[in-house]
Amino acid sequence: MTELRVTIPDDVAARLASEAADRGTSAEDLAADLLRQHVPAARRRSLSFIGIADGLPGAPSAAELERQLEDGEDPGFPP
Repeated sequence: MTELRVTIPDDVAARLASEAADRGTSAEDLAADLLRQHVPAARRRSLSFIGIADGLPGAPSAAELERQLEDGEDPGFPP
């Protein structure tokens, strides 16, 4: 577990302490719960190669290249 020190305005500290007392917990535990609720969980790493074949603007799409091959058109690739 990591310890985090946060400086907050006095009025926020008072509201946090009051709410924690109402809930029967410490201000620290309430603050940790609030952070868990409002800070998204770490996302899994995305696959960096996704979208790599999207091509350049103006370049034919994979579907267009497939159509050219099916129609017997030479898309300009070496044999």
